[in-house]
Amino acid sequence: MSEASRTKHRTTARFVLESLEGLTLFLVVVTAWPVLGRWLRDWGSSETERTRTWAGDELVANAVEVFTRGVSVEAEPVSVWPWLVQFGLGRAGFYSYEFLERITGIPVRNVEAILPEHQALEVGDEIKLHPNAPGIRVGKIEAGRHVCFGVAPGAEGAEIPDPRRSWSIYVEPQAAGGSRLVVRSCIEALRRPTFAKRVGLALEVPVDFVMEQRMLRTIKRLAESKT
Repeated sequence: MSEASRTKHRTTARFVLESLEGLTLFLVVVTAWPVLGRWLRDWGSSETERTRTWAGDELVANAVEVFTRGVSVEAEPVSVWPWLVQFGLGRAGFYSYEFLERITGIPVRNVEAILPEHQALEVGDEIKLHPNAPGIRVGKIEAGRHVCFGVAPGAEGAEIPDPRRSWSIYVEPQAAGGSRLVVRSCIEALRRPTFAKRVGLALEVPVDFVMEQRMLRTIKRLAESKT
């Protein structure tokens, strides 16, 4: 793979169109979340995906909020996995709305190529989401199937966030061919439920939907375009 293709980024046209889409969707979702939230919390997922137990769920023992979102991908898991494992700031980026990320102080530029130097993750590795915030730790991983971020019970040397949460990405083979790409978030109750934390979580939930659905759709596009 040449250096030029290895560091390919989104075209200017795609960046502009996705920025407009992201801004519009953000305004709509934040405004309409009280009405649409029940549907958007599990956008694209099946009942089976929502109710089954997934690897990584054990990272949050007593979740009070669970969000499961997914898309179908016309590519085998082997073609999807390389995009998942290179996720993160300073790696391939987040596959979401770069403009929205940048205006919140995240200097990300999403890569639209597979990066050989970022094809390995291990339990305990940290992935940065923001340059001024702690990374999220890999709590569980199975190459080619899933990567789960969160602090495993009993893990040493890890700060436990309030609330404790997990965030996981899965790629599942389908009997008829192709894959299901699923993202799942589990959140425990606040241990110190201050007003600021309650407001922060209330705003975070619709924002997560906006960014995650674009991430899933982008990975789908990239994996299908390379098959």
